[in-house]
Amino acid sequence: MAKIELLDIIRMVADYQFGINVGSRLFPEDTVIEVSRKTGRPRYILLHGRLLATLRSSDGMLALTIDGGERLAEIIDWPRFRVVIQDSCLDKVLKMKVVRVDWIKEVDRLLHPNEEVLVYTSDKRLIGVGKTQVSGQTILSSKRGTAVKIRDLRKEY
Repeated sequence: MAKIELLDIIRMVADYQFGINVGSRLFPEDTVIEVSRKTGRPRYILLHGRLLATLRSSDGMLALTIDGGERLAEIIDWPRFRVVIQDSCLDKVLKMKVVRVDWIKEVDRLLHPNEEVLVYTSDKRLIGVGKTQVSGQTILSSKRGTAVKIRDLRKEY
């Protein structure tokens, strides 16, 4: 496959996962796609030497890094694909790399289980990216349980 074809595929996945016209803005023309040596399939998506996302072989979806999360945050409207944690829980979130439902202050009601999510502090600083374990509606109605498993944390915290 030619690079342009791979980039088009990655963009289509991003459009499906995050919304129409997100792919071309998330992954501009100078995006580099590294292909798996074993399978020959797209694996790592980089921009200017920084890893933005990995294409998961298990489900064909994108797993964002902090850099990819920052780019996505600039593209999509608030509160889509976001959870905001309570200030008092920041240390626990950073240590455990999970967000419990009772630690959440604000959530995107449209979230589904196993979706990529951006994790924020109450002053709107991105601290991590991860995957939802339950829906946004379940987060709002539950008192206990894990809401998000964090994959990548910002290094400064």
